Amino acid sequence: MSILFIGKRFYTNRDAYTEKFGRIYQLPYYWSKEIETSLWLVDYHSKDKIKDKHNSLNILSTPLFSLIFLFNILKTIFIYRPKTIVASGDCYIGLFAYILAKLCRSKFIFDVYDKYDAFSGYRNLGFNNLFVFLLKHADTCFFASKKLKSNSEQLCKKTILVPNGVDTNHFYPRDKTQSRKYFNLDQNKIYVGYFGSMEIERGIDDLITAVKLLRKDNKNIYLLLGGKKRDDLNLEHEFINYLGNVPFKNIPIAMACCDILTLPYRTSEFLDNASSCKISEYIEMGIPIVATKSENNLNHLPSMINHKAIFCSTENPTQLADSIQKQFTHLNNIFTKNQKNTWETISIALFKNSF
Repeated sequence: MSILFIGKRFYTNRDAYTEKFGRIYQLPYYWSKEIETSLWLVDYHSKDKIKDKHNSLNILSTPLFSLIFLFNILKTIFIYRPKTIVASGDCYIGLFAYILAKLCRSKFIFDVYDKYDAFSGYRNLGFNNLFVFLLKHADTCFFASKKLKSNSEQLCKKTILVPNGVDTNHFYPRDKTQSRKYFNLDQNKIYVGYFGSMEIERGIDDLITAVKLLRKDNKNIYLLLGGKKRDDLNLEHEFINYLGNVPFKNIPIAMACCDILTLPYRTSEFLDNASSCKISEYIEMGIPIVATKSENNLNHLPSMINHKAIFCSTENPTQLADSIQKQFTHLNNIFTKNQKNTWETISIALFKNSF
């Protein structure tokens, strides 16, 4: 085996296996077109045992506490002996892959798509700083965001920026009328949309307040939401259409129902270092966007910071409402698509530079 990619099966409220979601699935999938590659998904949540193949990509998903998990460790050490082991998901996956790489005498690559030590429940497991330890001991570190790379590269032997990409076969402009029929939505309403996680730092509370303000002058404005709702978030308002945690395959259809898409992120240590997949997904849909001036948005959206109809201050519902209203009158303000931002382009370029 040439490359073993170890990642979490479930992350960001998505299933990497069934939904072929994100970098944990897409990077090894495209590498497998060039070289023998296997994807090992570690399942923290279910008891599913899966062995599959997607074209040239070998896929194994094992529960963390299971005999098959232990059996695959032995097979990796004594039979497969991959030349390179890539870890992605959190510091625990990273530590496991690092130890496995040592036992196999493999190259160890640490893929850092978020600031893992800012995760809730993060523990150092007896290390002074497990995250720093992994950065220092990896042969190469991949980083999803420029800020995270900049803040960490002095610790690493080698760093490469690997932004999150987008599947343009899945995210592309769709007919609004047909999309609204799919979700049984009113064709005459104006929908402001947000799709994704709904933690406080994502700014959903600010967005709800902003839509309330807009409705003082126009009762035909509604908020369309999709994603996993946090327990204390109140969505019981007449102007909110909550679609639930929409399956990944249906998210582009839900986005296409909207007149405007929003990124109301606040400032936080976690989000400022993150690289949100939905930014590229929003852009590919060809729908006007309103975003806050959070570091996450500014680092990953094209440079249009001075366009007041698009960007507004964080944690300021009044400015957010004003920007949405202005965008209604400038609906041709659509971000230019970036053809270099597809998962295929990113993966193949990374393969040529790293393996």
